[in-house]
Amino acid sequence: MKILMPTSPGGHLKQSLLLANRLKMKFDLVFVTYKTPLTKEILKNYNTEFVIDPYRGIKSLFRYPVLVLQALGILLKERPNAIVTPGSNIPIPFCYLGKLLGIKVIFIESWSRVKTRSTSGKFAYKIADLFFIQWKPLKKLYPKAVYAGRFM
Repeated sequence: MKILMPTSPGGHLKQSLLLANRLKMKFDLVFVTYKTPLTKEILKNYNTEFVIDPYRGIKSLFRYPVLVLQALGILLKERPNAIVTPGSNIPIPFCYLGKLLGIKVIFIESWSRVKTRSTSGKFAYKIADLFFIQWKPLKKLYPKAVYAGRFM
């Protein structure tokens, strides 16, 4: 089974790596993130696809459609069985396109969200096959979510 893990660099990537360490023995994992010297080094032992940062630079309005096209290309190339992501930034086009392609979407609301929803969480909650929260107060905002505790 192949799992696509789209995520932005930083804390979301760290959380994805923590989860990947538990999954890598059972699943074929593919990370998707921005190419930086740090992400190239951190992900050197993983199958990784790099995409543009749609919010970098003054022409970000024109970069997001490029990300959507990259997402479609990666989904068609990799043909994952599931998309698993703790969100932020790049995962949303992967989640929506994946859903259209019949791919299961599993979204994990960020561990930094204790009482408020993230923008990515707001979008992903509508379509996720499985939506995890890491803090009990979020159950009020995401009634169908599964409380799983911290993914650490």
